[in-house]
Amino acid sequence: MSSIRPLSSSARARLNAFFEAPLPPQPLGFLRIAVAGFALVQAALWYPDWQVFFGPDGWLQWEVSRALTLDWSLHLSRIHAALAPLGLSEEQTVTGFFYFYVAAATGLLVGWHTRIFAFCTWVAHFAMMTTIPTFMYGVDIFLHIGLFYLLVMPVAKAYSVDVLQGRVSPDPTWGVTLSLRVLQIHVCLVYLSSGYEKARSVDWWSGNALWRSLVQPDFRQFDFTWLAEWSWLVVALSWFTIVVEAGYCVGMWIPRLRIFWLAAIVALHLGIGICLGLPLFGLIMILLSLAAFGHLALEDARAWRRSPLPAGRLVEAADAT
Repeated sequence: MSSIRPLSSSARARLNAFFEAPLPPQPLGFLRIAVAGFALVQAALWYPDWQVFFGPDGWLQWEVSRALTLDWSLHLSRIHAALAPLGLSEEQTVTGFFYFYVAAATGLLVGWHTRIFAFCTWVAHFAMMTTIPTFMYGVDIFLHIGLFYLLVMPVAKAYSVDVLQGRVSPDPTWGVTLSLRVLQIHVCLVYLSSGYEKARSVDWWSGNALWRSLVQPDFRQFDFTWLAEWSWLVVALSWFTIVVEAGYCVGMWIPRLRIFWLAAIVALHLGIGICLGLPLFGLIMILLSLAAFGHLALEDARAWRRSPLPAGRLVEAADAT
């Protein structure tokens, strides 16, 4: 028992250091800029069809979408009802909502009164998801999660106007460390779940799932029918996807291996974005991985550059001097 107690004490000390030892806040600053910038890019892409998506008589009429949501949930029709005394039409409310969302995301991007603008952006995005629920998919869910993290995490401690104006201290704290660990563990669980589900599917091991995705009209961007003559390549790419996703939660914690794993996950999502016509989904997943582990991969790359010489060469270098 006496040998177990020191081991237990050492494990607790390492666990406490893992979650509490102060870390620099730059990764969280990158997370804020990445997520807020992504929200602005998505809004710019939506702008030409904003009324078609969110207007009262758009593709999903307010009467229909409101019936699909709970009575207490935020919906653009309820926002319009609250603003009706101002004399705004439904179309004006929808247009004004767009500029409110863009203004909030811009304030969040530059880190000016970050908590306030993070709350406004998150609430506005929630209203968007509630108004057109049938058009929401993975990219919007991950964006909403990212915006919630910006609301509760100390993301203003780096690359922000709040720091420049002295409202927020840029010093490392245990809160930064805890926030970063939560993000890292969350992303690991996302990929572990995705990889596990793929590994349970015979269609993924045989390559059929990837083949169908590449050739079906809904996702097809290029003519991939030539892969029918190269079936081994489809199988190899399928296995690559399973290994990269399922092994993410291990490879990202191994120094000097994570830089290759990060490159693999970036390549995977670039392939999804380009070949399946899902660039926004690929981009948001790349940004989340870079925010969670990019700084560690960068440290690994720097460590390679300043790696010490082997012992024998160190002796030779000392003799030479």
